[in-house]
Amino acid sequence: MTGNRPVLTMTGISKTFPGVRALHDVDFRLFPGEVHALMGENGAGKSTLIKVLTGVYGTDAGVVTLHGEQVSFTGPMQAAAAGVSTVYQEVNLCTNLSVAENVFIGREPRRLGAVRWGEMRRRARDLL
Repeated sequence: MTGNRPVLTMTGISKTFPGVRALHDVDFRLFPGEVHALMGENGAGKSTLIKVLTGVYGTDAGVVTLHGEQVSFTGPMQAAAAGVSTVYQEVNLCTNLSVAENVFIGREPRRLGAVRWGEMRRRARDLL
């Protein structure tokens, strides 16, 4: 751990769908500099936990804090604006777009409504 306070905590997270208890009292902490992998069998709740974090699903119980503040995102765009986004394991790239366009699809840097192509290519290069 490189920091003494977690960047993200998920405490007591529970989520039930009709006939299925997907998550029950799940705790998760992420400290600065850490990298985690969620692993498990199909149906273990990995995707559900991430979808709860990013606001795709609401929780039945539990608390999510980001940088010490309780959050409850109403969707992926709100989560992304706070710095939380998902990289899905099965991504279909748009073959008609450049690498930079695929990286920033739906989040292209803009100024006065126009895409800032140079900035997008530079930021994609930095990320990659």
